This record gives sequence, structure tokens and C-alpha cells, in this order.
Amino acid sequence: METFDVFFPIFVLVLLALAVPFGMMFANWVLSPQTQLKNNTKTDTYECGLSKVIGTASERFPVKYYVVAMLFLVFDLEVAFLYPLAIEFLNGGWDLFVILMVFLLILEAGYLYIIRNGVLDWSKIKN
Repeated sequence: METFDVFFPIFVLVLLALAVPFGMMFANWVLSPQTQLKNNTKTDTYECGLSKVIGTASERFPVKYYVVAMLFLVFDLEVAFLYPLAIEFLNGGWDLFVILMVFLLILEAGYLYIIRNGVLDWSKIKN
């Protein structure tokens, strides 16, 4: 196999990877209106129905939002572990069943710990 046969497809791919974004930016520049926005209302910030944004970007958020985000990641990641087990469940025999039950018991113990400590009960948590 010649060097040209190996590197030509890579060269074409890199050329397309550079040409497509630059072509889109050029088309945007050619087709967009060239007039400046003279209306200050259009250039003001707009956030979720509020005409003026209150506060700064460095404000602290309550920890409960981060806790819920972390819990979502943990319980969402368990689906990634359960999927291969579900695919091989019928071929795995009792060994795979025991592994699956141990995994689900550990997961359920974590869930019960969260419920018992009131992590998801936002009425107790103060901002």
C-alpha cells in the first residue's frame, strides 16, 4: 500500500473539517444584515422573563441543588451498569443473578440512607 493511499483520505477529512466551519462563518457574514442595532432594548440582557437580571454571577447557590445533581449522576450511572447485566442476564446463570442482587442491594441501601437522612426533603433545608 502506498503512502498516498493511506494519507489522502486523512488529508481530505482534515480539509473538509476546516472548510465546512469557515464556509459556514463566511455564509453567515455574507447573508446577515449589516446594519447595527440601534435599539437598546434589543441589546439588553433578558433572563427567563425578567427584563433586568438581579444579582451577580458570583452568587452562592444553596447546597441542595448540588446534592440533587450528584444524586442524579449516581442513580443515572447505575443504569449504565445495569444495561450490560440486563443484556447478559439469560446467559449468565445464577452467578450473574447474585451479582445483580448484590449491586441492587447496595444501591437500595444508598437510597434508603438518603431517604432516612432527609436529603430529598427540602422543607427542612433552609436557604
